Amino acid sequence: MAVKQNDHKTVLLLSPHRLLGDYQQVLESLHIIKYEGSKVEYIPCKTDAAEVKEYYPHLSKPAKEALPGFTREGIKELKEQLKERYNKLKPESDFDTFYQHAAVRRLQELFEPLKAQAAQVKWYHKVEMENGNFKTSPCNFSGLRPMLQFEVSRSEEGELQLNCSVFVSGGAHPLSEYKRSRFLLEREGEYYLLTHTDYTTLQWLEQKPERLYNKTPQAFAQHILAKLEGEYTVRRNNLFAGDEVKVVPQNRIVLSEIHPSYLVITPQWLYDEFSVEGAFKETMEVSRDGKVFQVVRDRAQEEAFLQLLESLHESFPNQKNGYYHITFDEARKKQWFLKVYHRLLELDVQVVGMDMLQHFRYSTFKVATTATIVKEEANAVTLQMSVSFGKEEISLVELQKQLFIRQHMVLLKDTSLGVLDDEWLQRYSTLLRHGKVAKNMVTVSRWLAFCEQQATEDTQVLKQVIPKPWWEKWELWQKDDGLIYDVPAGLKATLRPYQQKGYEWLSLLAEAGAGACLADDMGLGKTLQTITFLAQQSHLQEKAVHLIVCPSSLLFNWQQELNKFAPHLKTLVHYGNSRNTPLVMKKQHQVVITSYGTLRADIEELSTMSFAVVALDESHHIKNPSAQITRAVSRLQASFGIALSGTPVMNNTFDLYAQMNFLLPGMFGNREFFKREYADAIDRNQDEVKIKALHKLTSPFILRRTKQQVASDLPPKTEMVMWCNMEPAQKALYDEIKESIKSSVFMDIAKDGLGKSTLALLQGMLRLRQLCNSPLLLPENDRKNCTESVKTDLLMEELSNNLKDHKVLVFSQFASMLRLLADGCKERGLAYYHFDGSTPPAQRAEMANAFQEPGNKVNIFLISLKAGNAGLNLTAADYVFLFDPWWNTAVQQQAIDRAHRIGQTKNVFAYKMICKDTIEERIIQLQQQKHALAGALVTEEEGDSFVKSLTEEDVAYLFS
Repeated sequence: MAVKQNDHKTVLLLSPHRLLGDYQQVLESLHIIKYEGSKVEYIPCKTDAAEVKEYYPHLSKPAKEALPGFTREGIKELKEQLKERYNKLKPESDFDTFYQHAAVRRLQELFEPLKAQAAQVKWYHKVEMENGNFKTSPCNFSGLRPMLQFEVSRSEEGELQLNCSVFVSGGAHPLSEYKRSRFLLEREGEYYLLTHTDYTTLQWLEQKPERLYNKTPQAFAQHILAKLEGEYTVRRNNLFAGDEVKVVPQNRIVLSEIHPSYLVITPQWLYDEFSVEGAFKETMEVSRDGKVFQVVRDRAQEEAFLQLLESLHESFPNQKNGYYHITFDEARKKQWFLKVYHRLLELDVQVVGMDMLQHFRYSTFKVATTATIVKEEANAVTLQMSVSFGKEEISLVELQKQLFIRQHMVLLKDTSLGVLDDEWLQRYSTLLRHGKVAKNMVTVSRWLAFCEQQATEDTQVLKQVIPKPWWEKWELWQKDDGLIYDVPAGLKATLRPYQQKGYEWLSLLAEAGAGACLADDMGLGKTLQTITFLAQQSHLQEKAVHLIVCPSSLLFNWQQELNKFAPHLKTLVHYGNSRNTPLVMKKQHQVVITSYGTLRADIEELSTMSFAVVALDESHHIKNPSAQITRAVSRLQASFGIALSGTPVMNNTFDLYAQMNFLLPGMFGNREFFKREYADAIDRNQDEVKIKALHKLTSPFILRRTKQQVASDLPPKTEMVMWCNMEPAQKALYDEIKESIKSSVFMDIAKDGLGKSTLALLQGMLRLRQLCNSPLLLPENDRKNCTESVKTDLLMEELSNNLKDHKVLVFSQFASMLRLLADGCKERGLAYYHFDGSTPPAQRAEMANAFQEPGNKVNIFLISLKAGNAGLNLTAADYVFLFDPWWNTAVQQQAIDRAHRIGQTKNVFAYKMICKDTIEERIIQLQQQKHALAGALVTEEEGDSFVKSLTEEDVAYLFS
């Protein structure tokens, strides 16, 4: 029987049910042959190298390399590799359990490059029918990344329930509508690839851990939601303390006066940071920064405190005004107030308002203080300290409590008030607030000595813990001239003056035993300054091993830079399935380079090593103190730590805590102290005093220089908006979808409030931003046959006609948009490079190097904004297009700085492509109005932070 012409096609056949079994032949090559008549023959073949070469030559190199891994031979080889690894690691689990977890992860990794090429091949799947037979039919494999979202509800029986939805391309559907085969989700013949994190999360939730806590909201939030909220959006729906403030209150009294005769004592209760007073109500609604909180008051605790206060004086039980008053004379009689004051402090009651009293008598004595160093340890100093007014010595514990609540008065035995003047506060308050107090001893971080660098000799307390010769070098470094440290021998680079200063600064802090955060602008050479320092340290300690931890996309960039500038240093990239942990342990390499993910996985072994220097690139990866990677980093043994980040503060001041705690362990106390003392005051109240205090503490250890300050020789950078006016069909579709989303969003806001509608708002904004890029980013049913994209047309016209002789970077946050642009380049015969988050690090480095090569004819680089806005040196380019606006301009600036950095010799032109009269235009206008923090802190807001800063008027403006 003859075969019809062109009726032989080859597709990839997916058998997802095999993921639940032995993993054999999960993916095959299927030949479909149609003969004359109606006969169709299906011939499955293994995806070995020969099959791939003949039938899939158009796929990318990573995709072609992945396909043989699905053959029986590939699975067998994987099993042998895992058996060998199992025998080396000797984990507690049996091999079958170990193999199940490791094999699933490996198969998920093999699918990643195929997902990126999903549109380049035809897909079929074999699925089991109800009668037990299997059916082979066409399917689709989506290149979009599904996102898991969670919502808590309450059943009719009153039990808490956790519901999971899958968000893809602007729409969300319950997980129950998908068929899941381990890391694959399928709905209506469309397959989606989960990340390994998402897969392990769903595996955990399949065990129904919530049923253990579904009757106890607090335990449910602690054991279930806390694990999810670090990675996912979780809607609590006012069922937990996220919107409800339900805590044990802190008792407080506020002192005030009625004219010159009466002392007034007003009871208050602090529920977290919310202050409550007056007659009892079950709840109190508080609005802060546009978000509404329901403070649930504790009747028993409040009444117990009132009973305590009424027991303090016989006249108090008869006073029913919500406060208590007593004459000054009565308060002084038999030292009544003095005794009450100390008793309240002993009961941990805050006493505030003494500094506002005008008629209560002040002490005539000035505060006198002695502080003597009695013990020095590695990172801590213990002082014997005495604070007195006249002959009366003040309890350091009570003094510390007053300083915590920013009270600068202490009550003396004669009922007068001792004043802690500005000079005393400047000299001692930081020591006491940051110290651990035990009787007359205060133990503090030795690094607080750096805060005294501007102090005069008679006001210095800790400065002597660092040798005088070091201070002399430190003072010399503050000046513009004078060389302190020579560049190490073997370095193949000439440092710019500011880079020399940065290298010397690192060397000085290392000599003093402190850590350092190098926060220079993108493109000023943080990598080169660090390499220079590592070369110096290797010269001083020949057998030392240094560790560099960075995002996986920068691994090979670091290795290349080390090989280029310090070829005498032996380097090792510790990454990937073939990594050799025992080789690292042998200490045969001077510099080990690894990723954050690998460090987290291998921390048990790496934490046993002693590193001379640990450098964290893009150190904001550890901004969350409770994240696994932060905990892993804290276990590393390092003599000196470096944090490298152009934006160490990304969302709020608290981001700084974990990074500084890595560099200077213990200096900033525990996380609760830092949050209360600095982060909340700065982020919520823009407290200038706290901003200055934190800047004083951190400035010796954070070095930040901008291009305007130190790189005036860089060629000009011109930034402008390229306005894009939609054609009628795209504009009509945009307006229709905008009105639908607007109606839905404002219904949510009216029902639940703006604070609880963040997710719906983000999803609506995402759809509109995708539509501004191209209707093809939307689901087919939502496009209404509209395929026009004004941005794509304008960009392709520029690339084809005006920029043929220029090298161009094109950034988008949507990987699917980059693929559309890649298709557009192919149609016009334009050569390009392209990478996004799914591109392996080695391949990214390979493309970046090729793009930089003189004479290279590939002039276009399509780059994911998230994957490529840091670490890359692409100075061959002189034009940058930001295809879609990001939430905060800091991320966009980092992208532009891939081209505008040291080494650039041409003028750089950067264009933000913005659709006129759309949400994009509204976003960039709001960006100019909203600033998260004072200029003392460099920030880079994420999307949810941007949305949370919006008012209802802002939302109305966005959708206008």
